[in-house]
Amino acid sequence: MHFINVMKTVLVDRATDINGRSTRPEFWWFTLYACIVAGLLMLVDNYVLGFTFYSVFEPFSDNTDSGVLSALFLLGTLVQSICLTARRLHDRGHSGWWQLLFIVPFLNFLPLYWCVRDAKDTYEAKKYRNPYGQR
Repeated sequence: MHFINVMKTVLVDRATDINGRSTRPEFWWFTLYACIVAGLLMLVDNYVLGFTFYSVFEPFSDNTDSGVLSALFLLGTLVQSICLTARRLHDRGHSGWWQLLFIVPFLNFLPLYWCVRDAKDTYEAKKYRNPYGQR
């Protein structure tokens, strides 16, 4: 999948679509895009604007490395991120509600593990019928 096509699919075409499934490249290209853009916006907030009021990495500390631009970006892509993660979990045959475990310490690795794995309907698991439909 081409990066531009993936971004168009995630950010525009299926931005609020929680139904269906998403592939691993779709999930990881969007994750790479979000990390790079958020990191660049944090640098702009910290060094160019000079106004920072929270930290993405340590939310309850006194460190402040993020500001207005990164907060707007994170809020602007929150819905797309939630929908994409739900579709990725559907690809593994799990409910999208499992992503609530991302906020639970030590259990947050379980949905991440499922997002990393290949679809359950691979060649090795041909007998499995995914309840969330075909790709």
